[in-house]
Amino acid sequence: MNDGTSRMYKIVAWISFIIIVVVTIYGLVESLFLSGQPVGEVWVNVYFPFPPYFAQPVTYFSVASVALFYSGLRLWEDRITKWPNWLLMFLQLFGFVVAFSAAYEVMYNFMVWGALFSLACAKGTCNPDLLTSVYPSQWSLVFATRAFSALFVISGYSVYYLRKFSSSASI
Repeated sequence: MNDGTSRMYKIVAWISFIIIVVVTIYGLVESLFLSGQPVGEVWVNVYFPFPPYFAQPVTYFSVASVALFYSGLRLWEDRITKWPNWLLMFLQLFGFVVAFSAAYEVMYNFMVWGALFSLACAKGTCNPDLLTSVYPSQWSLVFATRAFSALFVISGYSVYYLRKFSSSASI
């Protein structure tokens, strides 16, 4: 990797890291000291910078997480190639299991979200951001779907990425 590419990945990684920290601090401060709502709900109830038409903090968090992960992989590529083969294989397996679990959660959330949205629209309140899953606990479907979508991308790509470094190309 040349210096320009490395610099670009470092800038993306730092910007992503700063976004994650700022959004997390905002959610914690708003949740603990101001509104008392769960952090996930706080991240869904705000639009920035043009309310109510742009992105929510959970969107920034998800995109920044994926960008930080990808940039980090690219910056650490030389170090990762030196890891033992058993560790690469274990991380592949772990990533595969996490990707499956995240994909299942996203599909489940979309099914619940669709059913609740249909019911809400029948009652005349068609705002998908207000829908929550109440089993087993109250869980914002917007937050859960975006967070697990990011987790799916991260874990799925890690399986693909680590596959090229292992001596046996399983999984």
